[in-house]
Amino acid sequence: MKKLFGTDGIRGVANQWPLIPDFVVRVGQAIGQVIACVSGKPVVVIGGDTRLSGEMLESALASGLMSQGVDTLHLGVITTPGIAYLTTKLGARLGIVISASHNPYEDNGIKVFGANGFKIPDEMEVEIERIAQSEASSDSGPNHSSLGRRIEGQSHREDYLAYLVHSAGDPDLLQGTRIVVDCANGATSELAPELFTRLGAEVMAMNNEPDGLNINSSYEYLEPQLVRQAVLREGAHLGVAFDGDGDRVILVDEKGNFVDGDGIMAILAREMQAQGTLRHDTVIGTVMSNVGLELSLRKIGVRLERTPVGDRYVSQRMVEGGFTLGGEQAGHIIIFGYDHTAGDGLFTALRVLKTMVAHRSQPLSELASCFHKYPQVLINVRVSRKPPLEEIPEVRAQVAQAWAVLGEAGRIVLRYSGTENLARVMIEGDDQEVIEREAQAIADVISQQVG
Repeated sequence: MKKLFGTDGIRGVANQWPLIPDFVVRVGQAIGQVIACVSGKPVVVIGGDTRLSGEMLESALASGLMSQGVDTLHLGVITTPGIAYLTTKLGARLGIVISASHNPYEDNGIKVFGANGFKIPDEMEVEIERIAQSEASSDSGPNHSSLGRRIEGQSHREDYLAYLVHSAGDPDLLQGTRIVVDCANGATSELAPELFTRLGAEVMAMNNEPDGLNINSSYEYLEPQLVRQAVLREGAHLGVAFDGDGDRVILVDEKGNFVDGDGIMAILAREMQAQGTLRHDTVIGTVMSNVGLELSLRKIGVRLERTPVGDRYVSQRMVEGGFTLGGEQAGHIIIFGYDHTAGDGLFTALRVLKTMVAHRSQPLSELASCFHKYPQVLINVRVSRKPPLEEIPEVRAQVAQAWAVLGEAGRIVLRYSGTENLARVMIEGDDQEVIEREAQAIADVISQQVG
């Protein structure tokens, strides 16, 4: 049996296995069979981003679900966190997102949320994998009178928007605020401009005309240069850059400085601590969180705890420990305590904007000055296989050499991407030139060994 689920659902190239229509039907049937044991007719909420392949995969998945007596409620183009929120609000059995997040348009994926708004547990994923790849996966199902129905539910996107507007606390929160919004031609293309406009902002939207092929075409991982240029050109108070499915956000302050997920967590940790909502004086980051975040939090008596990379690991640790703030450097921020269970770029941007307003319209550059980002380099290496990097002698030797150069001031993280055929080499240290040289040396060895 092949493993289908990675750190963020099932991912692959659209119209190549496993994301081919006939197999996605089987995935839908498997999901339907897994949830069929619960009494009552199940309803599954489905939505996705703007990829050309989305409608094909949604239709196949829904067919499989309906063949097992599951009603499918279709929300159209909506963010991943929008699905997580509406799954719980509407009392659905599951929520499914057709999206590959920040990946290029040719990729796609299937993310599954439980009735509680969190990603389904590993055991359920394994059972779906088993049934979908079983020869008898399509042999069972209800009779013709008990098939599921397709229900159009695009109007429920307004429920999600209303929730976000309400979370702002003031319908005129953004009066007099000029915002540049980059939607990556993805799921926020309509939602983001509408949200900020309703709250009174003057919005300058860019990359908000999706055509099925241009999602993430200009998405810039940590430093959105196009947004920076627009903020400076337009004299905006800040810029907001989302990824294709809207669960990530990177900010640009009025001076053109980038504020990534670590900077956002440093800002929000202070605000939440002042409000008494930062549980256990702890923030959950990942092994990729910059050491500057750790030092920033330490100044206010807050601890940074690290998990493996992936929002599911951050979320799991937050639930286990009863923590309320966590996230990733790439801008995937999770905030508990506001009826939300998933990282939401729109919600996160609003929390930062509320903080700015609460501090007498303090500029973002001043709020973000609490965080100093230490020099860091990240190199992606294309790989053909993924053996444990720590078990490759040549890689171990090169890493040891790098440690000898960096000393106690450095930090090295090697890992594979959970969604792409990439190895990631990350090094932090005092000297940009040194860390770039050492990271490239490690990347070259990895490429030679597993490229």
